[in-house]
Parts: sequence; C-alpha cells; structure tokens
Amino acid sequence: MRSIRGKIGLAYGALALLGVVFMGIVYADLRYLEQRIAEGVAVSDFRERTLEMRRHEKNYFLYRDPADRFSALELADGVAADLNVRRDLFHGLVPDQELTLLARALRNYRHQFDVPGALDAQKEKTVRGSGHEISNIAEHLGRQERAALVASVQKSTHAMMAFALAVVVLGLLAGQGIARMVARPLRELEAELQPLAEGRFARFVAPSRDREFVSLTQALNRMLEELDVRRRQVLHAEKLSSMGVLASGVAHELNNPLGNISSAAQILAEELPADDANHAWVAQIDSEAERARRIVRTLLDYARRQDFHPQRVALEEVLDKSLLLLGKRRPASDRLCLELQPDLAVWVDEQRMQQVFINLLRNALDAGATRLTISARRATWGECRPAAGAILAGAVAEMHEGRRVTAIQIQDDGPGIRPDALAHVFDPFFTTRGTGHGEGHGVGLGLFVVEEIVAEHGGCVAAETPVGAGARFTLWLPCRTREETHA
Repeated sequence: MRSIRGKIGLAYGALALLGVVFMGIVYADLRYLEQRIAEGVAVSDFRERTLEMRRHEKNYFLYRDPADRFSALELADGVAADLNVRRDLFHGLVPDQELTLLARALRNYRHQFDVPGALDAQKEKTVRGSGHEISNIAEHLGRQERAALVASVQKSTHAMMAFALAVVVLGLLAGQGIARMVARPLRELEAELQPLAEGRFARFVAPSRDREFVSLTQALNRMLEELDVRRRQVLHAEKLSSMGVLASGVAHELNNPLGNISSAAQILAEELPADDANHAWVAQIDSEAERARRIVRTLLDYARRQDFHPQRVALEEVLDKSLLLLGKRRPASDRLCLELQPDLAVWVDEQRMQQVFINLLRNALDAGATRLTISARRATWGECRPAAGAILAGAVAEMHEGRRVTAIQIQDDGPGIRPDALAHVFDPFFTTRGTGHGEGHGVGLGLFVVEEIVAEHGGCVAAETPVGAGARFTLWLPCRTREETHA
C-alpha cells in the first residue's frame, strides 16, 4: 500500500538526486573552466615568448650584442617547440592556415637570423618581417583565446543559472504536490468530522489510499464504534437510574398496604380464640408483612439520593442491609462466611458503602462464585498493605506505614480475573461480560463506582487473583475517630 511517507521520501530522493546531478554539472563546468584557464595560460605564455623573442631581436639590431641574437634564436626554438606541442590547442582558436603561416614564419626567422657574421639590410628586413608576422599571429591567437574564455564563462554561467532555476521550480512543484497530497485529504477528513461534532455517528471513508490516511480512518471508525457502545451503556445506566427512582416510588407506595396487612393480621389474631388453630397462619402473615416492610425500608434508604454524609455505623449492619438487597441472589448461610472483628464500626456514608458491597458481591456471584468470605479487622497500613501484583486504586497517596485503617476483604471461589483484564478492572465501562441489556451483560461501571466511593472516603481498594483462590478485593478505610485509631 502506498504511503505519504513513501511519497515524501520519493520526492526528497528525487530532489537529492537532482541536487547531486546539479553538483556534478557544476563540478564538470568548473573543471572545464579550469581547463580553459590552463589553455589560456599556455597561449599567454606562447605570446609572451614571442614578445620576448622580438625584444632580443630589436636589441640585437640596435646594439649588435651577440647575446641578444643567441637569446632570440633560443626563444624562437622554444616558440617552435610550443607550436608543435600545442598545435591541437591552437587549432581550436585560429584556422589551420594561420598555424601553417606561423610555422613557416618561424622557420624563415630561424633560417635568416641564424647566419654567420653580420646581417645585411635585406636579411635584417626579412628577419623583422618574419618576426612581425609571428607576433601578429601570436597576438591574434591571444585575442581568440580570451574571447573563447569569455564565451565559456558566459555559457557556464547561463547553464548553471538555468539548472538552478530548474531545481528551484521542481522543488516548488514537488512541495506543492506534497502539500496538495496531504492537505486535500485532511480537508475532506475535517469535513467528515463535522457530523461527529453534531452528534451524528457516521462511518468515515478514507479520503486517500495512502497508508496513513487508511490507518487514521480505521482508528476513527473504531473510536466511533467505542463511542456508540459507551453511549448505549450510558443510556442503559440512565435507564437503571430511572428504574431506581421508579422502584423507590413503588416501594414507598407499598408501605401503606403492607402496614394495613400487618394491622389487620394483628387485629384478627386478637379476635380469634386462644385455642384457634389459625393463630399460626395469622402470625405468619404478620411476620411476612413485617419482613416485606423491612425490605421496602432498606430499598428506600438505598435508593434515596443524598449528599455525602459519613457517620459511625456498625460494619455488620451495613453488610446485613447489603445482603438483604441482593434478594434471591443472596448466598445461603453455609456459603457465606463472615469473619468480622467484634463490635467493628466504620466511619462511612452508609448508603454509598452499601453500593460498594452490593457491586462487589454481585460481581462475584455473576462470575460464578458459590462461596464468599468477608473478613474485616483494624490494623496499620504497613501491616495489611496489598500483596505484590495487586492492582491498587483510590486515595493511595493518603496511606503511609503507620496509618490506622479498617481492612475489609471479600474473597470468592470463582474463576478469578484474567491477567490481561486485571489491570483494567477499575476503568470506566470496562467489563468482561460483554455489553448489552440482558442478565449476562454488564455496563462496566460497577468497579469504577466502587473505586470512586472508596476514594471519596479517603481509602483505597485493591484487586488480585490469588493462585487457585478466585478473586479477592480488599478495601482500606481510614480510621477517623479516636476510638477507631486506638482500637
């Protein structure tokens, strides 16, 4: 699958290759100019030799010094040798005919000048004419070389400017192409995100086949799926809250008929003769009516919305009310083991703490546990701190080695918590029972609520799965009163 990274890498690679080619051309051009300058130096040297030859020639004719004649002949031999060596170079500057004339003039110059004795007027004139011809051709050669060098420099300058302009234009085009390749799909994606801000969860379509946009679109679609699941879960939680309000109203309405039933049973018991066999039935009616009223009263206390209001209550009483609200799901007495320190009281908000115990007990029963053990004792945090591997949440920062706490432990014999799920048990909306509205589904807020309530009390909660022992949840509630601290 193609990707933006690959395209950008390809564009930068092409620009880098273009830069390398440009550097190669510049290097070759500089080498060419260096060669032209070297050739110019050679031509200048050739011209300087001819001028030096003419100077010695003129000095000889003026002062008749044999040394000047010898130097002029020696320089003439050097100029002739240079012409033979650099004939190809000079041929590129002047026509071959001029080089032939130059060679002939050098021969005549050497032949007329290199004679024994003094030169007569005619030979002197011939030598001067040959020398003049040599110097003229050398001057022409120098002018041609300078003109060729100027033309080469201008040509190189134009070529480098044109290539540099081409590099800049191609770079701008590549940059615009990359920007358009990235900006256009982003604008399309931005337009598709607008319905999400308005609450419409429509699937995204990848605006490009590039790997990055495909991955981003897939991630957004997964996010939409999760948002939709969370939205349904929140709606379900709201529905449960509404059902709680409804149940509270129904329970309140049940109080009156239950009171009438109990009163009628008591009146009937007074009217019946002492030896009437129906006394047992009437007593049972009164007992069951009173039991129903107690359940309704507990339900009302649990459903009532109230501010956080902690007070000192007996832990056993809080647990009894929590177990009562479990109804038919409450485990049998032989399947429930309470190991509480005698007369153990805690400083808690009773309604909220009932919610904590109900959530923990219901989770254990939903997971398939058949036996529950609830134990509690007072100790310092250092004496009962969580075991290694336990997942700890809540107001952990408030705990220190000497802090007095009430440690409440709930352990079951169920299958325990999977290692991959243990780290997320206190996350909101996390559940291992699937999502939905049926009996076997969960909203994923139970343990999150437990952690929130325990933290509200200044305590913390830990979850762990001991080897072969199901799941274990431990609550640490700080001791608030003087009696608790010194107990």
